[in-house]
This record gives sequence, C-alpha cells and structure tokens, in this order.
Amino acid sequence: MRRGGRLAAVDPASLASLALSYRQPLLRFFARRSLTPEAAEDCVQDVFMRLARVADPGVENSEAYLFKVARHVLIDRARRASVRFEGMHDPIADLQLVSSEGSPSRILEGREALEQAAKALRELPERTRNIFLLNRLDGLTYTQLAARYAVNVKVIEREMSKALSHLRQRLPDNDRR
Repeated sequence: MRRGGRLAAVDPASLASLALSYRQPLLRFFARRSLTPEAAEDCVQDVFMRLARVADPGVENSEAYLFKVARHVLIDRARRASVRFEGMHDPIADLQLVSSEGSPSRILEGREALEQAAKALRELPERTRNIFLLNRLDGLTYTQLAARYAVNVKVIEREMSKALSHLRQRLPDNDRR
C-alpha cells in the first residue's frame, strides 16, 4: 500500500487496506461537515471509487491526498444538491402513502355492492327504474321527468318513493349515515 510515504499503484489489495485504515477517519470527516451517517457512507464509498480509478497518483503524502479527494467529493455532492434543489425536498420517510385505488378487498366489496344495486334495480318495474335512473344518473328534475312522461309531478314523486323504498329494503345498510 504505502512505500516510503507514497501511495503505490492502487490495486484491489492496497485499496482494501486503505479502506480499512481510513474508513473511520473519513466517516468522521464527513460527519463533522453535517452529513447524515448514510450520506457519509456514500461519500466514503465515492472516495474509494475515485481512488480505484487512479492508476498511480504519485503523491508524497497519501493521507493528505486521500482527504483532498474527500474534499472534492464533498464539493461535488454540494454542487449536485444545489442543482437538484435537495434542500427544498420534503422527506418521505414518515409519509404514509395511500393509494388512490382501493385495496383488493375494498374493490371486491364495491363490485359486490354494485351487483346488488343492479339486481335490485332490475326488480323494479321498467318505468319506475327509468324514472329513478334519469333522476339520479342524468340529473333530470321531477318537473322534467313529469313533462317527459306526460304525467303530474306527484306521479314522479310516487315512482321515486317506490324506487327508494325498494332499494332501502334490498340493499344492506353498510355505510349510510
């Protein structure tokens, strides 16, 4: 690894020896510069990756060279953080992510409830079912429905009452409030 105060050619064995000798001092170096333990580990790894790319740095003081590389890693990290606006990011570690989609069991329950509602609607007389659907799905008012069917508004009210009563009887009372 070192010969007369100089770094030898950085081969895997000498790099491993450097890592054993300088990992903790480098971690402390990065920690003193307010990096998280995870970020400090990443920077230490980056230092040794850079050293692995150097064939023979030819330096007199290996420790000084190692910490010079560490300072460059720190500068590069700060530059990347600035470009990526890392200071403006919100941490997601404590964020509970909720899917806009329901859970599989909730989707199944919804499908079953929809099937029950469709079955209950099919049990209604055709005219009552159509009046109910035109009101609830298409948004037609009782007056518009009365005009469409050429009946009195009271007839539409009775048909809607009949439909609602039937649906209340046939559908479970799960989530009504």
